[in-house]
Amino acid sequence: MKKQHRSLVWSISCLAIMIIISVMSLTVYAKPKPLDEIEDYDITVNMRPDGTMDIHYDIEWLVLDSTSEGPLEWVKIGCPNSHVDQITALTDNIKSIKYMSENGGSYIRIDFKRQYSAGETVKFSYSIHQSYMYAIEEDKHLCRYSFTPGWFEEIEVNHIRIRWNDSNIIESNAPKTEDGYLIWESSLDMNERLNASVKYNLDAFDTNPDEQYQEGDSGISGTMIVIVVIIIIVVILLIIWAASDDGYNSRSGFGGRSTTYIHTSSCVRSSCACVSCACACACAGGGRAGCSLKDFYRTNLKMENLEHTLKLTEKA
Repeated sequence: MKKQHRSLVWSISCLAIMIIISVMSLTVYAKPKPLDEIEDYDITVNMRPDGTMDIHYDIEWLVLDSTSEGPLEWVKIGCPNSHVDQITALTDNIKSIKYMSENGGSYIRIDFKRQYSAGETVKFSYSIHQSYMYAIEEDKHLCRYSFTPGWFEEIEVNHIRIRWNDSNIIESNAPKTEDGYLIWESSLDMNERLNASVKYNLDAFDTNPDEQYQEGDSGISGTMIVIVVIIIIVVILLIIWAASDDGYNSRSGFGGRSTTYIHTSSCVRSSCACVSCACACACAGGGRAGCSLKDFYRTNLKMENLEHTLKLTEKA
Protein backbone atom coordinates (compact mmCIF):
# COMPACT_ATOMS: atom_id res chain seq x y z
CA MET A 1 0.00 0.00 0.00
CA LYS A 2 2.84 2.38 0.93
CA LYS A 3 4.60 1.57 -2.34
CA GLN A 4 1.42 2.42 -4.27
CA HIS A 5 1.18 5.76 -2.46
CA ARG A 6 4.79 6.58 -3.31
CA SER A 7 4.31 5.59 -6.95
CA LEU A 8 1.15 7.68 -7.30
CA VAL A 9 2.68 10.72 -5.62
CA TRP A 10 5.78 10.42 -7.80
CA SER A 11 3.66 10.14 -10.96
CA ILE A 12 1.64 13.24 -10.16
CA SER A 13 4.77 15.13 -9.11
CA CYS A 14 6.45 14.39 -12.46
CA LEU A 15 3.38 15.48 -14.39
CA ALA A 16 3.08 18.68 -12.34
CA ILE A 17 6.75 19.54 -12.90
CA MET A 18 6.48 18.98 -16.65
CA ILE A 19 3.39 21.18 -16.92
CA ILE A 20 4.93 23.94 -14.78
CA ILE A 21 8.06 23.94 -16.97
CA SER A 22 5.83 24.09 -20.03
CA VAL A 23 3.92 27.10 -18.69
CA MET A 24 7.20 28.87 -17.92
CA SER A 25 8.18 28.37 -21.56
CA LEU A 26 5.18 30.49 -22.62
CA THR A 27 7.17 33.62 -21.84
CA VAL A 28 10.47 32.63 -23.42
CA TYR A 29 9.54 31.22 -26.83
CA ALA A 30 11.20 32.69 -29.89
CA LYS A 31 9.14 34.81 -32.22
CA PRO A 32 7.69 32.39 -34.78
CA LYS A 33 8.36 32.75 -38.49
CA PRO A 34 5.05 33.98 -39.95
CA LEU A 35 3.18 31.85 -42.44
CA ASP A 36 0.97 34.69 -43.61
CA GLU A 37 0.53 38.45 -43.54
CA ILE A 38 -2.66 40.51 -43.49
CA GLU A 39 -2.20 43.32 -45.99
CA ASP A 40 -5.56 44.96 -45.33
CA TYR A 41 -8.22 44.34 -42.66
CA ASP A 42 -11.26 46.57 -43.11
CA ILE A 43 -14.32 46.39 -40.84
CA THR A 44 -17.49 48.45 -41.29
CA VAL A 45 -20.16 48.67 -38.59
CA ASN A 46 -23.76 49.81 -39.12
CA MET A 47 -26.38 49.71 -36.40
CA ARG A 48 -29.91 48.32 -36.45
CA PRO A 49 -32.84 49.91 -34.58
CA ASP A 50 -32.65 47.22 -31.87
CA GLY A 51 -29.00 48.00 -31.08
CA THR A 52 -27.56 44.95 -32.85
CA MET A 53 -24.74 45.33 -35.35
CA ASP A 54 -24.27 44.60 -39.04
CA ILE A 55 -20.53 44.05 -39.49
CA HIS A 56 -18.89 43.89 -42.93
CA TYR A 57 -15.36 42.50 -43.34
CA ASP A 58 -12.98 43.06 -46.28
CA ILE A 59 -9.65 41.21 -45.93
CA GLU A 60 -6.54 40.89 -48.08
CA TRP A 61 -4.50 37.87 -46.91
CA LEU A 62 -0.97 37.28 -48.27
CA VAL A 63 0.52 33.77 -48.07
CA LEU A 64 4.23 33.90 -47.15
CA ASP A 65 4.94 30.20 -46.61
CA SER A 66 3.03 27.30 -48.15
CA THR A 67 5.63 24.65 -47.32
CA SER A 68 5.70 24.47 -43.51
CA GLU A 69 1.93 24.04 -43.04
CA GLY A 70 0.78 23.56 -46.62
CA PRO A 71 -1.05 26.03 -48.87
CA LEU A 72 -3.79 28.26 -47.53
CA GLU A 73 -7.16 26.52 -47.82
CA TRP A 74 -9.23 28.08 -45.05
CA VAL A 75 -9.10 30.77 -42.37
CA LYS A 76 -10.95 31.47 -39.15
CA ILE A 77 -11.61 35.02 -37.98
CA GLY A 78 -12.59 35.78 -34.40
CA CYS A 79 -16.05 37.24 -33.79
CA PRO A 80 -17.24 38.89 -30.55
CA ASN A 81 -19.44 36.08 -29.20
CA SER A 82 -21.69 33.18 -30.14
CA HIS A 83 -24.75 35.38 -30.77
CA VAL A 84 -24.09 35.76 -34.47
CA ASP A 85 -26.31 34.97 -37.47
CA GLN A 86 -26.91 35.98 -41.10
CA ILE A 87 -23.32 34.95 -41.90
CA THR A 88 -22.95 35.79 -45.59
CA ALA A 89 -20.13 35.30 -48.10
CA LEU A 90 -19.73 38.38 -50.31
CA THR A 91 -17.04 37.20 -52.73
CA ASP A 92 -17.23 34.27 -55.12
CA ASN A 93 -13.90 32.74 -54.02
CA ILE A 94 -15.54 31.51 -50.80
CA LYS A 95 -16.72 27.88 -50.97
CA SER A 96 -18.36 27.82 -47.54
CA ILE A 97 -18.72 30.04 -44.49
CA LYS A 98 -20.04 29.18 -41.04
CA TYR A 99 -19.84 29.92 -37.33
CA MET A 100 -17.56 27.69 -35.28
CA SER A 101 -16.63 27.40 -31.61
CA GLU A 102 -13.16 26.19 -30.67
CA ASN A 103 -11.26 26.18 -27.37
CA GLY A 104 -13.95 28.39 -25.87
CA GLY A 105 -13.67 31.00 -28.64
CA SER A 106 -16.11 32.18 -31.30
CA TYR A 107 -15.01 32.27 -34.95
CA ILE A 108 -16.19 32.60 -38.51
CA ARG A 109 -14.63 29.82 -40.56
CA ILE A 110 -14.16 30.42 -44.27
CA ASP A 111 -13.19 27.68 -46.74
CA PHE A 112 -11.91 28.82 -50.12
CA LYS A 113 -12.65 27.27 -53.52
CA ARG A 114 -8.94 26.68 -54.18
CA GLN A 115 -5.57 26.57 -52.46
CA TYR A 116 -3.29 29.61 -52.23
CA SER A 117 0.50 29.24 -52.28
CA ALA A 118 3.37 31.47 -51.18
CA GLY A 119 3.29 34.85 -52.91
CA GLU A 120 -0.44 34.76 -53.62
CA THR A 121 -2.96 37.14 -52.06
CA VAL A 122 -6.57 36.17 -51.45
CA LYS A 123 -9.10 39.00 -51.17
CA PHE A 124 -12.37 38.04 -49.56
CA SER A 125 -15.38 39.69 -47.96
CA TYR A 126 -18.21 38.58 -45.70
CA SER A 127 -20.79 40.02 -43.32
CA ILE A 128 -22.41 39.01 -40.05
CA HIS A 129 -25.25 40.18 -37.83
CA GLN A 130 -23.96 40.43 -34.24
CA SER A 131 -26.10 40.61 -31.08
CA TYR A 132 -25.41 40.91 -27.34
CA MET A 133 -22.91 43.71 -27.85
CA TYR A 134 -24.15 46.64 -25.76
CA ALA A 135 -23.93 47.46 -22.08
CA ILE A 136 -26.69 49.61 -20.55
CA GLU A 137 -25.85 52.29 -18.01
CA GLU A 138 -29.26 53.16 -16.57
CA ASP A 139 -27.94 55.78 -14.16
CA LYS A 140 -26.30 57.72 -17.03
CA HIS A 141 -29.01 56.88 -19.57
CA LEU A 142 -26.36 55.47 -21.88
CA CYS A 143 -25.89 52.50 -24.20
CA ARG A 144 -22.19 51.62 -24.51
CA TYR A 145 -20.24 49.46 -26.98
CA SER A 146 -16.62 48.28 -26.89
CA PHE A 147 -15.62 46.27 -29.95
CA THR A 148 -12.25 44.62 -30.64
CA PRO A 149 -12.10 42.82 -34.01
CA GLY A 150 -10.57 39.35 -34.04
CA TRP A 151 -6.79 39.56 -33.78
CA PHE A 152 -4.02 37.31 -35.05
CA GLU A 153 -1.56 35.72 -32.65
CA GLU A 154 1.07 34.83 -35.26
CA ILE A 155 0.28 37.21 -38.13
CA GLU A 156 1.12 40.88 -38.61
CA VAL A 157 -1.50 43.25 -40.00
CA ASN A 158 -0.12 45.95 -42.28
CA HIS A 159 -3.30 47.99 -42.21
CA ILE A 160 -6.49 47.75 -40.17
CA ARG A 161 -9.40 50.16 -40.29
CA ILE A 162 -12.67 50.17 -38.38
CA ARG A 163 -15.48 52.30 -39.83
CA TRP A 164 -18.50 52.88 -37.57
CA ASN A 165 -21.59 54.76 -38.73
CA ASP A 166 -21.58 57.92 -36.62
CA SER A 167 -25.37 58.47 -36.52
CA ASN A 168 -26.56 59.31 -32.99
CA ILE A 169 -23.16 58.66 -31.36
CA ILE A 170 -22.52 61.08 -28.50
CA GLU A 171 -19.03 59.93 -27.44
CA SER A 172 -16.26 57.72 -28.80
CA ASN A 173 -12.51 57.06 -28.74
CA ALA A 174 -12.23 57.47 -32.53
CA PRO A 175 -9.46 59.84 -33.66
CA LYS A 176 -11.31 61.05 -36.77
CA THR A 177 -14.52 61.07 -38.83
CA GLU A 178 -14.81 60.52 -42.56
CA ASP A 179 -17.89 60.46 -44.83
CA GLY A 180 -20.31 59.85 -41.97
CA TYR A 181 -18.20 57.16 -40.27
CA LEU A 182 -15.94 57.23 -37.24
CA ILE A 183 -12.49 55.93 -38.19
CA TRP A 184 -9.96 53.88 -36.22
CA GLU A 185 -6.84 53.05 -38.24
CA SER A 186 -3.52 51.41 -37.48
CA SER A 187 -1.08 48.58 -38.21
CA LEU A 188 -0.80 45.64 -35.81
CA ASP A 189 2.04 43.45 -34.66
CA MET A 190 1.42 39.80 -33.83
CA ASN A 191 -1.24 39.51 -31.13
CA GLU A 192 -1.83 43.29 -31.08
CA ARG A 193 -5.42 44.58 -31.02
CA LEU A 194 -7.43 47.66 -31.96
CA ASN A 195 -10.42 48.70 -29.88
CA ALA A 196 -13.38 50.86 -30.87
CA SER A 197 -15.61 52.27 -28.11
CA VAL A 198 -18.75 54.34 -28.60
CA LYS A 199 -21.66 55.62 -26.52
CA TYR A 200 -25.27 56.43 -27.42
CA ASN A 201 -28.19 57.86 -25.51
CA LEU A 202 -30.20 54.94 -24.19
CA ASP A 203 -33.25 55.91 -26.25
CA ALA A 204 -31.27 55.71 -29.51
CA PHE A 205 -32.17 52.01 -29.80
CA ASP A 206 -34.95 49.68 -28.76
CA THR A 207 -32.64 47.78 -26.39
CA ASN A 208 -33.44 44.79 -24.21
CA PRO A 209 -31.66 44.56 -20.81
CA ASP A 210 -31.62 40.76 -21.16
CA GLU A 211 -29.58 41.01 -24.35
CA GLN A 212 -26.58 42.90 -23.00
CA TYR A 213 -23.07 41.62 -23.53
CA GLN A 214 -22.30 38.85 -21.05
CA GLU A 215 -18.76 38.57 -19.69
CA GLY A 216 -17.33 35.18 -20.60
CA ASP A 217 -18.91 34.97 -24.07
CA SER A 218 -15.45 35.26 -25.56
CA GLY A 219 -14.18 32.10 -23.92
CA ILE A 220 -11.22 31.19 -21.73
CA SER A 221 -7.70 31.69 -22.95
CA GLY A 222 -5.33 28.76 -23.42
CA THR A 223 -2.99 30.05 -20.71
CA MET A 224 -5.89 30.15 -18.24
CA ILE A 225 -6.75 26.53 -19.06
CA VAL A 226 -3.16 25.43 -18.36
CA ILE A 227 -3.12 27.35 -15.06
CA VAL A 228 -6.39 25.70 -13.97
CA VAL A 229 -4.93 22.26 -14.81
CA ILE A 230 -1.85 23.02 -12.69
CA ILE A 231 -4.00 24.10 -9.74
CA ILE A 232 -6.06 20.89 -9.97
CA ILE A 233 -2.92 18.73 -10.09
CA VAL A 234 -1.34 20.52 -7.12
CA VAL A 235 -4.54 20.16 -5.05
CA ILE A 236 -4.76 16.44 -5.87
CA LEU A 237 -1.08 16.02 -4.97
CA LEU A 238 -1.59 17.72 -1.61
CA ILE A 239 -4.63 15.59 -0.82
CA ILE A 240 -2.81 12.34 -1.69
CA TRP A 241 0.25 13.42 0.26
CA ALA A 242 -1.86 14.24 3.31
CA ALA A 243 -3.62 10.88 3.07
CA SER A 244 -0.35 8.94 2.90
CA ASP A 245 0.74 7.22 6.13
CA ASP A 246 4.43 6.79 5.32
CA GLY A 247 5.50 10.43 4.97
CA TYR A 248 7.56 12.60 7.27
CA ASN A 249 4.52 13.74 9.22
CA SER A 250 3.55 10.23 10.33
CA ARG A 251 6.99 9.68 11.86
CA SER A 252 7.26 12.98 13.68
CA GLY A 253 5.37 15.18 16.06
CA PHE A 254 3.56 16.95 13.22
CA GLY A 255 1.24 14.08 12.39
CA GLY A 256 -2.42 13.48 13.07
CA ARG A 257 -5.42 13.65 10.82
CA SER A 258 -6.83 17.02 9.96
CA THR A 259 -9.52 18.48 7.77
CA THR A 260 -8.34 21.00 5.20
CA TYR A 261 -10.79 23.49 3.74
CA ILE A 262 -9.77 25.01 0.41
CA HIS A 263 -11.66 28.16 -0.56
CA THR A 264 -11.24 29.51 -4.06
CA SER A 265 -12.61 32.58 -5.76
CA SER A 266 -11.89 33.48 -9.34
CA CYS A 267 -13.10 35.79 -12.05
CA VAL A 268 -12.24 34.17 -15.35
CA ARG A 269 -11.76 36.92 -17.88
CA SER A 270 -11.93 36.50 -21.61
CA SER A 271 -8.82 36.70 -23.73
CA CYS A 272 -9.47 40.34 -24.54
CA ALA A 273 -8.07 43.35 -22.76
CA CYS A 274 -11.09 45.03 -21.22
CA VAL A 275 -11.46 48.14 -19.12
CA SER A 276 -14.52 46.72 -17.39
CA CYS A 277 -16.58 43.55 -17.35
CA ALA A 278 -19.11 45.10 -19.70
CA CYS A 279 -17.02 45.17 -22.85
CA ALA A 280 -17.50 43.13 -25.99
CA CYS A 281 -14.35 41.70 -27.46
CA ALA A 282 -13.40 39.40 -30.26
CA CYS A 283 -11.83 36.10 -29.41
CA ALA A 284 -8.28 35.07 -30.25
CA GLY A 285 -7.69 35.85 -33.89
CA GLY A 286 -7.31 33.98 -37.10
CA GLY A 287 -5.73 30.82 -38.36
CA ARG A 288 -4.97 28.77 -41.43
CA ALA A 289 -4.95 25.20 -42.67
CA GLY A 290 -2.68 23.06 -40.54
CA CYS A 291 -2.78 25.30 -37.46
CA SER A 292 -4.84 22.76 -35.53
CA LEU A 293 -1.87 20.39 -35.72
CA LYS A 294 0.49 22.87 -34.09
CA ASP A 295 1.06 23.41 -30.36
CA PHE A 296 -1.30 26.40 -30.48
CA TYR A 297 -0.51 27.64 -26.98
CA ARG A 298 3.24 26.93 -27.38
CA THR A 299 3.44 24.78 -24.24
CA ASN A 300 6.07 22.47 -25.81
CA LEU A 301 4.33 19.67 -23.91
CA LYS A 302 4.72 16.37 -25.79
CA MET A 303 2.33 13.48 -25.19
CA GLU A 304 5.10 10.95 -25.77
CA ASN A 305 7.05 12.47 -22.86
CA LEU A 306 4.05 12.13 -20.58
CA GLU A 307 3.50 8.53 -21.62
CA HIS A 308 7.18 7.71 -21.02
CA THR A 309 7.04 9.27 -17.54
CA LEU A 310 3.93 7.29 -16.63
CA LYS A 311 5.53 4.03 -17.78
CA LEU A 312 8.59 4.71 -15.60
CA THR A 313 6.49 5.45 -12.53
CA GLU A 314 4.39 2.32 -13.03
CA LYS A 315 7.60 0.25 -12.71
CA ALA A 316 8.61 2.04 -9.51
